[in-house]
Amino acid sequence: MAKKKRNKINPLILTLICAVLLFATYNSLSILALGFWGQTVMGTVDSYDSRLDDTNAGENRSRTVSKGYSFSVGGKEYRGYVIYGSDEAWPRLGEGEVRRESISYLTLLPNINKPTMLVDIDEIGPVGLFYHILVIPGCTLLLLLVNGRLGKRKKRAKKKERIEKLNTRRDDTMFCGNCGAKLSEGAAFCANCGAQVQKSPPPDICRSCGAKIAEEAAFRTNCGASVQKVAGEVTNSSLQAAAQPQNNMPPQNQASLVGWSPKSNDPEILEAARKNKKSAMGCAWIFMLLFPIGFLLAGLFIDEMPLNEAIIIGVGLGVIMLIINLVRIKDMKHPVWEGVVTQRFHKERRHNKNDDTMSTYTEYTTVIRTDAGKKKRIIERDSQRHMYDYLAVGDRVRYHSAFSSYEKYDKSKDKIIYCNVCYTMNPISNDRCKRCNNLLFK
Repeated sequence: MAKKKRNKINPLILTLICAVLLFATYNSLSILALGFWGQTVMGTVDSYDSRLDDTNAGENRSRTVSKGYSFSVGGKEYRGYVIYGSDEAWPRLGEGEVRRESISYLTLLPNINKPTMLVDIDEIGPVGLFYHILVIPGCTLLLLLVNGRLGKRKKRAKKKERIEKLNTRRDDTMFCGNCGAKLSEGAAFCANCGAQVQKSPPPDICRSCGAKIAEEAAFRTNCGASVQKVAGEVTNSSLQAAAQPQNNMPPQNQASLVGWSPKSNDPEILEAARKNKKSAMGCAWIFMLLFPIGFLLAGLFIDEMPLNEAIIIGVGLGVIMLIINLVRIKDMKHPVWEGVVTQRFHKERRHNKNDDTMSTYTEYTTVIRTDAGKKKRIIERDSQRHMYDYLAVGDRVRYHSAFSSYEKYDKSKDKIIYCNVCYTMNPISNDRCKRCNNLLFK
């Protein structure tokens, strides 16, 4: 059988594509930087050529101009060379002939320089500014795509599988199903409450009578209980329905609310986590482009806002929003952690202390000590104190980084439960969230 060919780009072609994209990004960045923060100095043009390409081309596209120049800053000489499209047709320079021209450069990096006419904001115009602003994120996205940083399904699948393994915990062997205390390996009884540790029998052993089950058997030959095979495991549904809880265990409807919910690994929840990450990535790019475009339009149509300041503010806010969303996306990739609530307190805070508009608010803090010994804090304000009211000191919790939400280990005494996907409060009797219809972790 022939091996399936991998759709990989030739390394030489990939190198050329990356070089072109990097140069385009550098060119737009340098033009914007020189246009807003560049210094000017008179330089010397010592080589010039203007080649006619097309007499019917549009404005500034009929000729290809190449220009070599030099300039001095702080007693040191720097050289530069540019090629650009234009309609200018200066005569060629003869041997030893030079021409004077204004050059823009960056104070900290004079090696980044261009003729002033190519970076002047008024000469570039709003359309040119918009183009150069879009080139930077566009080329960055293309670089990620061609290098396989985006869209690698196999790596994502392997990583998801690894995270699922980390998330999968066996509550009957690690935590007591009665009190939630941590159990030592191989313990038969809980050292905290004395409850017996229930261990599941092997899948080929009948849970009703203990006899070995024959392969492909529909009923146990010894006790007559029916056999159900789900995902390769043998379960006794009749036994589960009829089994009576031990004296030291809570009733069946409450016992099911003790322990970590297996719903966190349900395909429906994993799909919701994928959509949550995808929407966060979309918001990052939308806000990065929205602020520069909005402030660019404001600078063009609002007289009170200079165009230069509008561009700087818009680009700055766009970069800040991109960083915030990228940090959020990075946090989503962290593995889940578990801990115990150790402290709850609240403080009165003041906003704008040195201003006439001073206001006060209450800050509610819930402190959790993780199994690794680290302290985590949940900080809420005023009426938005959901976790402060939901969690009590001594509660064991699990943090689901994909949704930035918390799950309580023992929910048997609760009347409400919060949706881990959309944070909506639901009655404990619900199996699905009344708002987003996702499975509740119970």
